[in-house]
Amino acid sequence: MTLRASDIMDRTPPTVAPDVLVKDLARRLLDERLDGVCVVEDGQLAGVVTAMDLIFQEQPVHLPSFFVFLDALIPLENPRRAEHDLEKIAGARVADIMSTDVRTATPNTPAEELARMMVEHHLSIVPVVDGRRLAGVVDKRGMLRAAFTK
Repeated sequence: MTLRASDIMDRTPPTVAPDVLVKDLARRLLDERLDGVCVVEDGQLAGVVTAMDLIFQEQPVHLPSFFVFLDALIPLENPRRAEHDLEKIAGARVADIMSTDVRTATPNTPAEELARMMVEHHLSIVPVVDGRRLAGVVDKRGMLRAAFTK
């Protein structure tokens, strides 16, 4: 029998609203020993915030390199990257730092596919959705439990 996301997922996933303060989320991640939370707005998955997103806020800002030519500054890379990094580092609310391009699974996604996604994309949590509605979440602990309690 092939294990599916519905067999592994936490059916009461940790969630947070987009307007929650980042410092309050950090406290919750520490207190509850969570790798991340799903951001839910109006009952639908809006994004994900992981501990790595909070750690990202502590890194130095990457400033773009410029080339000076005839008194003109020519960017050597996309300046929007620095703008995005600054916005994320300065984020005071969950909405400011959450990832919105979220890799998700459905309740029928096989465990092997979940494991592949988590490894290839360095994911600590995978939201399980039914349409846009959050049905659960698979995290690293759930995958370990499924792998070693067969």
